[in-house]
Amino acid sequence: MRLSIEKKDIQPYIQHLSTVVGTKNTSPIMLNYLIDVDAESNNVTIKASDLELHVIVTFKATVIESGTVAVNAKRFNEIIAAMPEGLIEFWKNEELLIIQGNKIDFKILSADPTLYPILAQPEAHQINTINAELFMRMVRKTSFAVSLDVQRTVLTGVCWKIYRDRHLMAATDGRKVSEITIKAIESSDLEMPTHNVEPSSESDNYVEKVIPVKTLNFLQLIHNSNVKDLGISFSDSQIVFFYGNFVIISKILDSRYPDYSKAFVVELPNRLEMKAKELLETLRRVSLVAPDDVFRVKFEIDNTQFEVSSFDRETGDAKEYVQNYVYNGEPTNISFNFKYMISILEALDTENVVIRLGTAKEPMLVTNETDPPNQQIIHLLMPLRA
Repeated sequence: MRLSIEKKDIQPYIQHLSTVVGTKNTSPIMLNYLIDVDAESNNVTIKASDLELHVIVTFKATVIESGTVAVNAKRFNEIIAAMPEGLIEFWKNEELLIIQGNKIDFKILSADPTLYPILAQPEAHQINTINAELFMRMVRKTSFAVSLDVQRTVLTGVCWKIYRDRHLMAATDGRKVSEITIKAIESSDLEMPTHNVEPSSESDNYVEKVIPVKTLNFLQLIHNSNVKDLGISFSDSQIVFFYGNFVIISKILDSRYPDYSKAFVVELPNRLEMKAKELLETLRRVSLVAPDDVFRVKFEIDNTQFEVSSFDRETGDAKEYVQNYVYNGEPTNISFNFKYMISILEALDTENVVIRLGTAKEPMLVTNETDPPNQQIIHLLMPLRA
């Protein structure tokens, strides 16, 4: 194989691709890219996989000789990043991949490309299209709330429900919930598939897919505001995204997503409104002495005083009285994980945050002051026990 390409023409495609490759705990071949070049079409195709997420990117170069090579992904990315701007030449000499440009030469060992697993080709017979910006927005507003506990596999994914008139995305780790609903998505012709439809009333029929957060994080990494449409095709076991030059093939988490909506049933009569930035700054100060195990911070609030505090026997305590806030309701208090609250506040769109509270044993609902048209965004945070 032999090809040449400008650094600026290859780097954007590979700068995030190494996040997909397997770890040292998997087969050693999975630490590699599989690079295939075709002289007839002048196409370069790079594949990366961890056996659950597969990414294929195809772009143009000047291909002199067709061929295939498997090369360490991390090392390949580092070399390309370190090369000066200009033309880079690649060719394979027996087991070596030679990378040359501007009087700089690298010779790196390649692996046997026949050991690389054959990636199942996506079934593209029914590709639906959705507005990419709105899809990415749904992901941004929810993906931070997934669980990090690999023992609770389904909670490490984001639940996407596709209704006839709206899309809903949600994520939870059992302590917090983030949910966004978008109605009548503009520029979307995403149709209801004929399989896996809930047997309820026709207006509530929907398809539910739980997508691993790693897949959605990669989509966010490659998001380009100039690429307006996101193609999507799915079956019972996998989902395929077609975005620009990328094809992303991912497994679908096959467990049923838990009914988190039961947590929203509670009536929360108390309403707090203040600037989100000021609350963020208060939390970051007070949390400096919060305990490292549960990250506890406490609100104590009524119509005349709003106290934010933390206490740790080994560290000390901190207390701050918030000056600028509007509160309607009965005096109450609640303890919570400040890291969860910060992640929610950072996901808001409006200058002011609205927090609905009940008793110390009831959750908080955190929302924008006003949601964008045809959208509803709700974040829920469970309290810590006293």
